[in-house]
Amino acid sequence: MAFCCWLAAGWAGAQPAPDFVEVRSASGQFVALAPRRPGVPIAVSQPTGIPGQFMLRSTLQPDTDSNLPLDPSLLVVSCERIKEALMMALGRRDQWRGRITLLINPALPADQIPVLEGVYDLEGWNYRVALPSSIEPNLLFRVIVNALLTETANRRAGAQSAEIPLWLVAGLSARLQAGHLPIFLFRPQTRVIGDQITDPRVDPVREQLRRAPPLTFQELCWPEPERLAGPNYDLYCACAQLFVDKLLQFKDGNRCLAAMIDKLPQHLNWQTSFLEAFSPYFARLLDVEKWWGLACMTFTDVDFASRFSPLDSWHKLQQALDVPVQVHFSPDRFPAEAEITLQEVIGAWEPAQAAAALQRVAENLAVLRLRITPDLRPLLDGYLSTVRNYLGETRPGGANWLAAGDESQPAGAHNAACKKLDALDAQRAALRSKYVSQPAQTQPGAQDRPTGLPGAVQPANPPP
Repeated sequence: MAFCCWLAAGWAGAQPAPDFVEVRSASGQFVALAPRRPGVPIAVSQPTGIPGQFMLRSTLQPDTDSNLPLDPSLLVVSCERIKEALMMALGRRDQWRGRITLLINPALPADQIPVLEGVYDLEGWNYRVALPSSIEPNLLFRVIVNALLTETANRRAGAQSAEIPLWLVAGLSARLQAGHLPIFLFRPQTRVIGDQITDPRVDPVREQLRRAPPLTFQELCWPEPERLAGPNYDLYCACAQLFVDKLLQFKDGNRCLAAMIDKLPQHLNWQTSFLEAFSPYFARLLDVEKWWGLACMTFTDVDFASRFSPLDSWHKLQQALDVPVQVHFSPDRFPAEAEITLQEVIGAWEPAQAAAALQRVAENLAVLRLRITPDLRPLLDGYLSTVRNYLGETRPGGANWLAAGDESQPAGAHNAACKKLDALDAQRAALRSKYVSQPAQTQPGAQDRPTGLPGAVQPANPPP
């Protein structure tokens, strides 16, 4: 999200030019501006003769494609309806503080991604979005939801805007749209009588997730760029919707989600806000990963544990166990990328660095467990249990905590963990011929990675 700063007084006090139409929403939070076109009136509401029913009409004609022509009067009504549904989902009342200005600019291409811009002054945040004259409905919906979530989170923030996670915008947007998109977004020439509108559009989340494996928690939180384009983005939105739906199914899920949004300005990353708000259910992000994997299988009635082939499962397990490092051979050369074993991490690294690296390994193994071939799952469970037990026994301040390599104290939990890992490596080496055609190497735990690396070794991603 991009935020630009302008002179607040100039923006707040500016009056629309005579050749522009300005429309304010019922609550006053939304202001839509559009060029005035001679002979083209804005949308108006007309009584139907039946108490409590009305009709909205506009002389604009719908596009031949799926894009939605933007009429300022219809747009502000749509925004108010989206806000009402969002506040209801979060269990909140409408207590807005920041105004959201929507600028309809016909010069913008229809496929341009709108950017939410904000300005902060002593009175707080205000926002504006430049929109083309017609836009894809789902995109418009996400833009409005993003603006509303940002405005909600920043009500108690200072000059540092809150970070809104992408999964929250996509998930809440998809949830609100499911079956109700025509109710929220008014099209020109569409007759609206009360809340009864035909042509419901139901988002087939279940069928979509049965056709394609759901994203992992990490892929949901930190998606690759290719996940956010074309059909891949449809899958991302389906997973985000399911994730939000499952969170809201907790006894106090809407309260927790609303509390997370309130806490976003207090932290540099949303993960901390999430764990604080959902502390009754999750102590660590690893707990969220396990819960999410089970939720996906329960929702789709499909076991995605075998999505990787046996050969791919073998290599994925090896990658999860390898710890990336940078090897410095000499001061005048760039460091080389390499991998080392868990035993080398436990035996040679400083406790803080070792704990951070092993925690990442445990998280990767937990995610891989949902996809690995069942034959390798017991071996993976052995590694995962060993790493988790070691992290629990050697936490700073614990009774068995020992600094790695400290010869002044008796051999502790790190030696026991290394022995268990050696046994697991030997078991994995014996299974190698079943999955890989090349003959197994004689050194347990050394397959598929370089060994005997000289030079100074440093973690590839050292902890801060």
